[in-house]
Amino acid sequence: MNNLIKISVILAFAAVASGNFPKILIQVRKAQIKLIQDSKASRWPRAMTLPSR
Repeated sequence: MNNLIKISVILAFAAVASGNFPKILIQVRKAQIKLIQDSKASRWPRAMTLPSR
């Protein structure tokens, strides 16, 4: 976990130095919104129900 944090910080500094940080933030926000939309309960498959007699 510690290595992941170090890598993330290095990538963030590299993005700031290259001037791409705003573009990366926009892409991250789009991915977060897509993840939220995909995880909504309405997108889950329906549960199997037993046939009623």
